Amino acid sequence: MKVLVVGSSSGCGLEVAKLLAASEEFEVYALVRNLERATKALDSTSDKVKFVLGDVTKPETLAPACEGMDGVVCTIGARAGWKLPGSVMEDTPKFVDYLGVKHLAEAAASAKVPKFVLVSSMGVTRPYSPISLILNAVKGRVLVWKLKGEAAVKEAYSQHEELGYFIIRPGGLLNKEGGQYKIIAEQGDKGLGTIARKDVAVIAQACLQGLCPLSNVTFEIINGKSKPPTDLKEVLADLKPDK
Repeated sequence: MKVLVVGSSSGCGLEVAKLLAASEEFEVYALVRNLERATKALDSTSDKVKFVLGDVTKPETLAPACEGMDGVVCTIGARAGWKLPGSVMEDTPKFVDYLGVKHLAEAAASAKVPKFVLVSSMGVTRPYSPISLILNAVKGRVLVWKLKGEAAVKEAYSQHEELGYFIIRPGGLLNKEGGQYKIIAEQGDKGLGTIARKDVAVIAQACLQGLCPLSNVTFEIINGKSKPPTDLKEVLADLKPDK
């Protein structure tokens, strides 16, 4: 299965690329702006990844990258928040978390990529919750733009019945070992919690593998306090498709 990972140089994307590359089931491609940085981040895994130069803020680079892929996993997030007028804005949430995601989803849908996995964020529909207020104030309304990015994925993929999307909204992200605690999947964006980035990668992989019983679905994930089940199908079994 050929999968394009976008955002593989850090965070959840790095964990996704490493996890997929460790399996013979996947042929992993990484869309990167800086080849040296990506190679360094992936370390020994870089030998198992094929790099494609591209940038989500440059739509013309995305169509060739998506061609022939069986899945796309998008984990991108803006590095900057607010900027002064007149500054370069391409690395702010509007241009990355919204327009970048939009460009990528449209390119993937046009290339008929069967599965599109977006890692978004818990709390995107609750702009007035304390945590959301802080994040939006400090990081340039990032959750507002992430929600618009989700909508763009739905719009692009809803035009093709044979294609499907999976929108994953993790809780607070932690750099901890995965597989230590149960993964809880919920819908409705009502919960709070944290989750290991490695566990987010496991769920993204599960969506690619067909362990989620349906597509065109949006859900939140956090870690519980009990030990994880052996079958990920249990985690995703009760999800309902988006209306």
